[in-house]
Amino acid sequence: MRNFLATNLRLKVMALAFAIALWFFVAGQSKTEVGVLVPLSLKGVPRDMVMTSMPPGDIEVRVTGPRLFMANLSPAQISAELDMSGGLEGLNAYKIQSTDITTPMGIDVLRFRPNSIEVRLEKLSKTELPVRVRVVGRPAQGYRVAEVQVVPKTVTAIATKRELKDIGAVFTKPLDVSGRDSSKSMSVELDTAGGALRGLSSGKVDVKVIIRRERH
Repeated sequence: MRNFLATNLRLKVMALAFAIALWFFVAGQSKTEVGVLVPLSLKGVPRDMVMTSMPPGDIEVRVTGPRLFMANLSPAQISAELDMSGGLEGLNAYKIQSTDITTPMGIDVLRFRPNSIEVRLEKLSKTELPVRVRVVGRPAQGYRVAEVQVVPKTVTAIATKRELKDIGAVFTKPLDVSGRDSSKSMSVELDTAGGALRGLSSGKVDVKVIIRRERH
């Protein structure tokens, strides 16, 4: 046991001596600085809000450190994250602090730009919107689309108040009835290609297209 402890002690002393020597070597090196573009990530956006104006995707950061550290520095080792919790509806100004930027040990932040950003937040609202079936094509000769039934007839949609003003209904993806001479029932996806709707209570609806002979 004594020999085991002695062996471990020697290893610990050697490791400590190596660490001290490395520290003095690094400390004795002249420092240098470089500039890197760092992606700015945002966190803490209030759950009932959404960003409607986007800040710059990157910030320019100047960092300094010993040449040995800087020679092996990768931009991926530096990150910037801004906390947006507490944001209010409307235009918000956030000041970026050096504490928002994370660097490897031994690398210090000198300066960065921009040092503040503006983000517009808008509250999300829920509303019931009617579902409209988009029927395309023509039935077989002598037949017509007599009726279109949809279940559910409405869905709950989530968007900003401003976006909801311009949305009167939710449409399905095109339902082709070309050449048909009989009614058709199927599940059809709702079309959110416009991007304004940020959430729907249902992604699909059941549709029945009733096709009948034309009256002469």
